Amino acid sequence: MKKVRIELQGISKSYYSETAVTQALRKVSLSFAMGEFVAITGESGSGKSTLLNIIGGMDSFDEGEMIVDGEPTFQYDDEDWETYRRTKIGYVFQDYSLIGHYTALDNVASALLIMGQDPEEARKTAADYLRQVGLEEYGAHRASELSSGQKQRLSIARALAKDTGIIVADEPTGNLDSETGQQIIRLLQELSKNRLVIMVTHNYDQAEAYVTRKIRLHDGQIISDVKAEDDGAVQEPAPDTSGLAEEPCAPAGDTAAGKKTVKKPLTSNQAASIFARWNQRTQKGRAILFTSFLLVIAAASFLFIGELFVYRDDTTTKNYTQAGFYHEDNTRIVVKRQDGKDITDEDVKKLSSVRYVETVDSCDIANDINYYIEEGKDYEYAFGNEAKRSRYGKGAGEGEIKRVSFLNEKRFMMSTDAISEADLAYGRLPQARNEIVLYASDDSLLEKTMPCYFVFHNVWAENHYYQTNVTVTGILRESSGQVYFSRELCRMLSMNLTDNSVFRIVYDDRIRHEITPVISDSLTGNEVRLSSTMAEEYLLGGEFPCTMEEYDLAGKPTGKVVTDTVYIKDPHSADGQHNSTPNLLEVSAEFYNQHYRLTSSQASVYISSYAKTDQVLKKLERLGYEGMSSYRISTIDYNEERTTQRLTIIGICALGLVILLLAEVLILRSLMKIRIKDYFVMKFIGMKMQVIRRISYFEMLAYTAVSIVITITLMWVLRLCGIPVIQEMMWYYEISSYLLFILYNILLTLLTVFFFNRLLKGRLNA
Repeated sequence: MKKVRIELQGISKSYYSETAVTQALRKVSLSFAMGEFVAITGESGSGKSTLLNIIGGMDSFDEGEMIVDGEPTFQYDDEDWETYRRTKIGYVFQDYSLIGHYTALDNVASALLIMGQDPEEARKTAADYLRQVGLEEYGAHRASELSSGQKQRLSIARALAKDTGIIVADEPTGNLDSETGQQIIRLLQELSKNRLVIMVTHNYDQAEAYVTRKIRLHDGQIISDVKAEDDGAVQEPAPDTSGLAEEPCAPAGDTAAGKKTVKKPLTSNQAASIFARWNQRTQKGRAILFTSFLLVIAAASFLFIGELFVYRDDTTTKNYTQAGFYHEDNTRIVVKRQDGKDITDEDVKKLSSVRYVETVDSCDIANDINYYIEEGKDYEYAFGNEAKRSRYGKGAGEGEIKRVSFLNEKRFMMSTDAISEADLAYGRLPQARNEIVLYASDDSLLEKTMPCYFVFHNVWAENHYYQTNVTVTGILRESSGQVYFSRELCRMLSMNLTDNSVFRIVYDDRIRHEITPVISDSLTGNEVRLSSTMAEEYLLGGEFPCTMEEYDLAGKPTGKVVTDTVYIKDPHSADGQHNSTPNLLEVSAEFYNQHYRLTSSQASVYISSYAKTDQVLKKLERLGYEGMSSYRISTIDYNEERTTQRLTIIGICALGLVILLLAEVLILRSLMKIRIKDYFVMKFIGMKMQVIRRISYFEMLAYTAVSIVITITLMWVLRLCGIPVIQEMMWYYEISSYLLFILYNILLTLLTVFFFNRLLKGRLNA
């Protein structure tokens, strides 16, 4: 007696709608044994497909019991039914239920992977099954490219590959012509010799000569259950089965128990990863579409997140005051040594080695002094009694020079600390006080001497300036509007702040002026020279007492006072006056060096971007320096217009990120619905729901990873191309920013797949 594989005991099934209840099966009791080829027939709506779906574990029943290999199924949960479909049942469908974009080999191998086989072994085994159904030459063809008969053979090969011992076929010849249908029936008969084959058919006449048993349903009830004569032996000539192997069935293995031995079964993650890669490989157009969509989302989110970091600091919404640092530069950091000592050349080298530091100038205070060197661009002269404006020289005959007008306040002093010999195309670096380096297209300016004016707005009185002649000793290699001055000249002009002292000349025992001393190489000893304005006011000459009183950083006198005597040159002599303003006094180098130092206690460090200010400040502190941003310390009072603009941009970026999230979830989930049919197929051939859900995660995360990499690469390319907005934003992208960008896009993908899987679960369970 043949072993009973499936036994139905009083099975009933009803379907419910809002207005009616339809009873599909009524108290059906049947048993099916190994070696049977059973045909279930009946008119449309008789319940035959419902019966097959219950046997195949694709539908549940309301009453009764189904016993499989002696084990009742009343206690089965979803996972048990998944195992049942995977290990007990092979499916053949009327519509073939193949994955069209997979190759024939992939379709068969997919069943083996679901069973837990190693991918390489699965493909070898799949090739054997294709040979057995006459499709060995079509292994590399997509399933969608095969004919109807070939598709049904492929469906049978896939069912055969599962080696389950039970095959259920739902109208397997419904879409085939008569001849091809006969071939499929003949193939199923051959398979039934060592398996149980249960087939639903609407054309029993086609199968009558091959089946061993006929069951007829009507209105959900069995009206006949008849065995064929001679147990299905066919005495008449069989239809042509050319192209089919004589032995189409592989050994069934442990079919009695419905088990498949797997040496090293794949984990859920491994299986999901393999199917995700297959989907990407076989649907390149879809992969490009999804990656392109995710690339748009990633690029937009990169910009939104970048802008949020740009506007995280509200310093830019405040008004800048030039009272402390006249030069407004948000990349400038003022640095002092923590031990209070002067800045040395070693300090300059050390500071220059800090990451993001581009330039170091030990003459910090001089960086707030304006210089005017190009007549007509930086300054111009006024001539005559009417102070008529004209270029120097052209109006010389119209009267004496009355004043100089300064036109450009955007140029600030920098010392030669900021450059090296390698930056020069011609000449050398300055060696004397009044030597400079600038840019020119050729070497025609070398050794040329020209007047240069300096204005120190925060220290000198209004409209006061210092004028001296400077000589060009070097020409820069790269185009630049910056002129570089000797360290000696820079420190001399900024002495009054670095030494915190006041120089006074006393007339008639009264303090008349607080004066900044500057060096003149034409003076010696205690000789000093007044400005032409002061000389005209006092007409003084001869010896006078002077004092140098020291003040602390708070502006209070320290009590240190130095007295000396100066000799004021005769203002009426040829060299008795200088052309600078009254608060400057020319002294000899000997006198200057006796009372003052050409050193600096602080330096200016210029960084690549304001965005790196905090990083650089922390690094400087670790190196033994105290630093502060000249920009931050000079910004006071919020600017209402800038504040509103900042908050508006932050709001737009935040809203944009929310919209991107909704767009991806809604649009991408809709695009993913196209694949639901493939997941139905995978479920029917036994894939775990856990694996089905993870396939989408693996596949979409791979697309997301590609879009993230492309986006970051693209932004770096745009940065290198000099796109201003991108350049500024990229400075704010640090490790935390990139992590936020990556996590945001991954989160969007995970949410999208999560909602898709919820939809998928509902569809598959419907």
